[in-house]
Amino acid sequence: MKYIVQYAALAMAMLCGTAFLSGFLHLLGIYDRPGQHSSSPRVSLSETLLIGGGCIAFAKIYQLMVSAKSDPISKTQTQIKVRHVGCLLAWLCVLFMVHKMNLRQRTVSPGLLVAFVFATAAAIWSGFVMRKTLFKKSADALPNNVGEALKRWKGAHLIGFNNAMSIAVLGAVLKFIGSSWYVAGIFFGLSMVFLLLWGPRQMFAQTVLNLPD
Repeated sequence: MKYIVQYAALAMAMLCGTAFLSGFLHLLGIYDRPGQHSSSPRVSLSETLLIGGGCIAFAKIYQLMVSAKSDPISKTQTQIKVRHVGCLLAWLCVLFMVHKMNLRQRTVSPGLLVAFVFATAAAIWSGFVMRKTLFKKSADALPNNVGEALKRWKGAHLIGFNNAMSIAVLGAVLKFIGSSWYVAGIFFGLSMVFLLLWGPRQMFAQTVLNLPD
């Protein structure tokens, strides 16, 4: 299964890389010709950036799969890093999808906007609290119960990823109901900030990493 994912990621990275280069060269050809500025390019800048982001993401997944080890600790670390890359790619896809829909701007109720702000605050607060709690339980389980420690460590990251992505979803919903990009963009920006802030951290103390397989 590992090799299937590895080679699939490599194939997707190469495909996305080729498409990105083709789209980039096409855009250069469009904007280098003075008389072609008003023409509508077959490949937009947003599509080119999305494909470029996909190329980087799949290349990173391939790198992680190649360097992955078979012991439980390294295996769990690799799984979390791959999921983190997947969340970053999903964030980019959601942003691209909302952008391409070109939704009409309408007036959003202040009460509804306040509710979305409270939902975002709740996601951030619960993310901090649950991550801290699970990381502490993970450390407390060492060194007697490595399996339980791994489970808690993995759960802490997944909660962080899910909560950060939920903020992007709130931003997308706001855009669907007619919010401006100035408002929705704040939600997307916060989502990316916490995706990076709550990214994969080194697993456990040095004593755990030195445990025999």
